[in-house]
Amino acid sequence: MHKFLVASSALAIAFSAQPALAQDEQDDDSALLQGLDVITVTAQRREETLQDAAIPINAATGDQLESAGVVDATALNRVAPALYVVNGGGANPGYFVRGVGNFTNNGYTNPAIAFNIDGVYIGRPSSTIASFLDLNRVEVLKGPQGTLYGRNATGGAVNVIPNAPELGVFGGEISGQYGNYDTYQLTGVVNAPMGERVAMRLAGTVSGRDGYYSDGTGDAEDLALRGQIRLKVNEALDIRLSADYSTQKGVGPGLNIDGAYVFTPFSPNATIPNWSFVAAPAQVSEPFTGLHAPQAQAFITNTATAAPLFSPLTDYAYPFRDDEFWGVNAEINLDLGDIDLVVIPAYRESRLDNQFNGPPFKGAVQQDLAEQFSVEARLSGNAGPVDWLLGAYYFDESVSGVNSYNQFSTVSFNRFSSDTESTAVFGRLTFNVSDDFRLVGGLRYTDESRSIDARVDSLAGVCLIEPVAGPPSCPQVPTIPVGLTLVDSLSQLDPALFPAGSPLNADPIVGAFPYGPFGMMGPQALLIVTPTDIVRSSGDEEVTYRIAAEYDATPDNLLYASFETGFRAGGFNITFGQEEYDPEYIDAWTIGSKNSFLDNRLQLNLELFYWEYSGQQLAALGVDGRGNNSFYTRNVGESSITGAEVDFQFLATPTTLLRGAVQYLDATYDSFAYNQVDLSDPTDPPNFLTPVTGCDATQILGPTRSFDIDCSGKPALNAPEWTANFGIQQIVPIGDLELVGTFDGRYRSDRVVGFSYLPTSNSGDDLTLDASLTLRPTTEQWTITAFVRNLTDEAMPTLRQVGAGNVAGTVYEPPRTYGVRIGYEF
Repeated sequence: MHKFLVASSALAIAFSAQPALAQDEQDDDSALLQGLDVITVTAQRREETLQDAAIPINAATGDQLESAGVVDATALNRVAPALYVVNGGGANPGYFVRGVGNFTNNGYTNPAIAFNIDGVYIGRPSSTIASFLDLNRVEVLKGPQGTLYGRNATGGAVNVIPNAPELGVFGGEISGQYGNYDTYQLTGVVNAPMGERVAMRLAGTVSGRDGYYSDGTGDAEDLALRGQIRLKVNEALDIRLSADYSTQKGVGPGLNIDGAYVFTPFSPNATIPNWSFVAAPAQVSEPFTGLHAPQAQAFITNTATAAPLFSPLTDYAYPFRDDEFWGVNAEINLDLGDIDLVVIPAYRESRLDNQFNGPPFKGAVQQDLAEQFSVEARLSGNAGPVDWLLGAYYFDESVSGVNSYNQFSTVSFNRFSSDTESTAVFGRLTFNVSDDFRLVGGLRYTDESRSIDARVDSLAGVCLIEPVAGPPSCPQVPTIPVGLTLVDSLSQLDPALFPAGSPLNADPIVGAFPYGPFGMMGPQALLIVTPTDIVRSSGDEEVTYRIAAEYDATPDNLLYASFETGFRAGGFNITFGQEEYDPEYIDAWTIGSKNSFLDNRLQLNLELFYWEYSGQQLAALGVDGRGNNSFYTRNVGESSITGAEVDFQFLATPTTLLRGAVQYLDATYDSFAYNQVDLSDPTDPPNFLTPVTGCDATQILGPTRSFDIDCSGKPALNAPEWTANFGIQQIVPIGDLELVGTFDGRYRSDRVVGFSYLPTSNSGDDLTLDASLTLRPTTEQWTITAFVRNLTDEAMPTLRQVGAGNVAGTVYEPPRTYGVRIGYEF
């Protein structure tokens, strides 16, 4: 809590340092009467102000996001304390709301948070660069959205809404930014009329930076374009067409090395049973050193080894990223008199081609193609005291991919094709009991079918040299090279390493092949190829609903209470022994209050919530039925999530704005248990080769040796008990100019950011401070802004995992960044 007190003290100093500004009294009264800016949201499929939306929601305008430095989804926690976005490698981020979410999403894993761009649900939220271009606002909905949003929104939803073309208006803006790490960004927007009833809007941005890590990883090289045309056919019919294109290139995310868990059987000093953590020296573990730094590579080679080949860990593959995304969508609004019709058809495609290290692995290679088509139609109107909405939704997604995950001694080569088809009908009724009191009911029926056709070739190197004491050791046998396919990896090995003939000569490539230098007793190792075909089809159908009450105590004070259910469909894994998982379900109770005081100069909102999960899905790194590390989704059991959130804005003077939010969260896994294979030899004693976990592990001796692992009672992932955001904005008039200063702080208490609950899985608490200073004319035609983010250069772990050879790695949020941004509107 000392960092929380530091933040409070810093803000108190900032408040006390505000100058006494002599301004015209009439101007003061006018500004105060105007009050706080009003944000319009459409989270409930209708236009309303943020303060009138009787749901748990955070929202920020495009200008507010730009000021906060939010250029993609990974930084949204600056405006939505409940949301966390993490990226452990490759193109797929993971979204968490109040401890609910996934660490990452591959080509066949469904997210727990629905990501929507311009009203279109994105099945594979790989890229968010184009979506954060020329923004109107972002809405973050907390808790299940089972009626209006449907599939994969059990934890919440993120709505990204761009600016739409304006009829009869010619204008635009250009901006440029430069900062440390050679960060640059150039953005342009133009809105142009094409007659009285047609307008177009074009936007584009190009940005990049050097890597945050000393080994060059953590860089960016991005391009995003969007074009829109709006056609007002007549007073009843309005059509908007949109197309976007984006690329993400460069090296991609990086990670740091913390140390390694080394096998120390039955040692009384072990960090966890039978495993001792060997911390990396400071020159390796220093944040933003990077996996590929020479000192990190040397530490790993001298400390860790990966079973079952037990050969030195060398030649980590250097990452790269070359991903492409595009989509087209439309919004058709038709006034049918007393009924409004909205139709949103869309098609999107993403092509991923990247290589990354992740947990860390020696290298993971991903080449995926995802195509989705969707259409949503909504009718709305009113009948007497009842406001009604009726809708239908159709979603069709096909994903095909070729991936490989190399862990030095073992490699999983995956080739898959998956299809998902989801249909839903939904409705909502609002009964206006009086002018001040409303009852709301919503219902959704979802029918989803899915199939997968996959082939997995598992390649394992097994050391045959077993000393009298200690584990096997094959220092002269090379580990398996990184390649996209089995043939790619095998073709990189010297044929002389196969005394009985290369596996490439076999048809099919299946079975055991002598491998490595030939000793007196025969080959030093074997390469074993085991194919697995996974052909599955399944489906789910579910009814979800919402009931709520809303009461306007005064025109400026809203009370609401709701109960809502949510459902996320089951799915498939390309993991031996974990091929399928079941749906998850959530029940959520919410009580809230939204209030405006002092002629809308003060807004104060409160939310109390309680969520219950059953069959909760969690996608994370685990061990498959053969003992190999694998990323897959499992049903971990039940959890309960309780908490409260308070947020406020206060226009203390016409030139002074205070803002903040505090969230308390108690998120606990009530039932979290799973089974893991025991890789020890049958002759080994019980509890010998125990799992690398901080949870309780119980040895099961028959019929097959395994361990029951119980993490019940552990806190949920990415769920800090306390989160607090505080900020101040001060405007200082200087003649026809004004100077705008902002200072923001964000505190998060200690939280679990690693799936295995190891002693090294926590983040510690952190405090980050951001500041900016903007000079602009009162007309705001141009702006010059100097900014610094993460002022104290806090190292903030966002993901901690144990990968190949039980090497522990950490991914960090960005370090201190600073720069200058210049913008001009016309």
